[in-house]
Amino acid sequence: MEIKKFRNSYGLELIAASHANIMIGDLVWEPLIGAPAFSHPGMPSTIITAFLDADLIDEQAFSRFKKECAETPLIPAHLAEKNVDVNADLITELQHPVMGRIQGNFKLETISKFNFGELQVKEMTDLLRVRIDQYLEQMKEKKWKEYDGRIRRVSMITELYYGSISLIVEQSLSGEFEAALKHSGMDARSRSADSHSVAYSFDHGEVPFAMRIEKIRNFNG
Repeated sequence: MEIKKFRNSYGLELIAASHANIMIGDLVWEPLIGAPAFSHPGMPSTIITAFLDADLIDEQAFSRFKKECAETPLIPAHLAEKNVDVNADLITELQHPVMGRIQGNFKLETISKFNFGELQVKEMTDLLRVRIDQYLEQMKEKKWKEYDGRIRRVSMITELYYGSISLIVEQSLSGEFEAALKHSGMDARSRSADSHSVAYSFDHGEVPFAMRIEKIRNFNG
């Protein structure tokens, strides 16, 4: 499945840069042009921070809330496709840790294809959705100025998608690629080859490649 079809089919957004510390509840700004931004000057980075700033929760509640968001468990992603084939033109934009460590020792644009498999998801729980919705209602009622001026037009991450990554390299470049792996201190989890190319598979680590975002003003617990 190509990433454009993936986005259209599932309503997910490609995360075009590595964000190892990204979590459920983070706020996302959608520019008119370009990739979504995960920060904005003077604005809260997470929905929990917005509640803290509005004095709806205290520091202890903030820490518990943040811990719950950060520890959202990974579960199998029940998508129609088991693998997501991504246009190789996007490989330098994704800045996935695997590619980031190889880059500089190998020309990423020579990679023929890459995809994500073994798809898993961190999904905002129903209980968390209800609690966030309740605080949003309080914010609308008691702190409208903060709500309207800071988060009403912003989106929030409610799902994060992870997967093992596979890269396909032409046989003629496999020696150079192996040297780049050795130099970076990495090793592929598995390799498979045919007469024309070699496929390398790596674990997904802790960095998501796609997300589902929902507009705060439309959010419903």
